[in-house]
Amino acid sequence: MQLHQALPIRQIFIVALALVFLSGPDAVAQNQVSEGTIATVDGIAITYNDVSLVEDELMAAYGQLPEEQRFQTLVGYMVNRILASEAAKKAGLENDADVAKIKAFMERKALQDVYIAKMLMERVREEDVTAYYDKEIKNGPVEEEVRARHILLDNREAADAVMADLENGADFAALAKERSKGPSGPSGGDLGYFSKESMVPAFSDAAFKLAAGETSPPVQTHFGWHVIRVEDRRNRPVPTFDQVRDQIYQLLISEAQRDIYDEMRAKASVDLVDMPGVSE
Repeated sequence: MQLHQALPIRQIFIVALALVFLSGPDAVAQNQVSEGTIATVDGIAITYNDVSLVEDELMAAYGQLPEEQRFQTLVGYMVNRILASEAAKKAGLENDADVAKIKAFMERKALQDVYIAKMLMERVREEDVTAYYDKEIKNGPVEEEVRARHILLDNREAADAVMADLENGADFAALAKERSKGPSGPSGGDLGYFSKESMVPAFSDAAFKLAAGETSPPVQTHFGWHVIRVEDRRNRPVPTFDQVRDQIYQLLISEAQRDIYDEMRAKASVDLVDMPGVSE
């Protein structure tokens, strides 16, 4: 099963919050540092927790900045937020209708985030991660891989000419560097190890029929004509638990989160009102 899955920014926040719960007492003790004040604005404290929350909010905008620069930017953002919010209070906006709407929206978001994180803590435990690893990865289906080189050519005539040169003792890697049209040409056509599903069917079918050291006859795909040489065959190495632990967590959390929402929707009456293009 594919483990590398892109997560939406909102789900990244939920995953991070759940992982704090799942990590146990040691993680909680470490996070006590975040209660410290790192700056004040007219006596109003900005804490590490504030910066952490605003980082979740602004990850899409500032997530790629170097850590120190990102931290300084987020503290500056919090300074501006405090200054603006205090100015709004002095302007009498605390009971403004627009403020009330945003407060209600943010309260629902906070309740949703904390509730889902607590539910995930109950549903995804360390033993679940270990069990998934043992079943699906450590003792899962064995996947064969081959390591191959290829020479990509524009037509069958050019491929036949390469075959003739190989039969006369030419070096495969040298020919790939000289004649291959593919991006692997400069590296002697080396494609590294790959599974059967990772290449187009015609290419994989030809490659996986070869023993190590054998060369295929010309094979046509939509990329052009290929001459393929298999260098090695092996069973795909099993990653260690530590190498995939966080990915398994994310996968199980993603599945559990979907199940939680499906269960809640099944018990609720959800009516789509005045939504163009959406049918029940």
